[in-house]
Amino acid sequence: MSHREQALEFVRRFAAGDIDGLEPLLTEDFQLAGPYLQVESRAAYLDALRKEPPEPSHVRVLSVTDDDGDTVAVFYEYKKPHMTLTIAQLFRFADQRIREVRLVFDGRQSP
Repeated sequence: MSHREQALEFVRRFAAGDIDGLEPLLTEDFQLAGPYLQVESRAAYLDALRKEPPEPSHVRVLSVTDDDGDTVAVFYEYKKPHMTLTIAQLFRFADQRIREVRLVFDGRQSP
């Protein structure tokens, strides 16, 4: 699977609430930095999602940029029943897995 395909698969699995499906996509030392969550390991990220699972939602991809290296940017609309967030995620890869995600959205839009 290409980095582009892995990034899109991450977005799809997250939106579907498929937490177990995210695990094989991530390195053990996975890092996430976002408005409400920062983690330094795959285990910490998956534990956080299990404690507060994402609500299954629809995603409409607006743009994907792949630098043909180890970075992919995905911009999408994350549509929940009561709201839509526009989200940008920057994915960095190592060892053919997602090593880091930078998550950006306007937190004022969320409840």
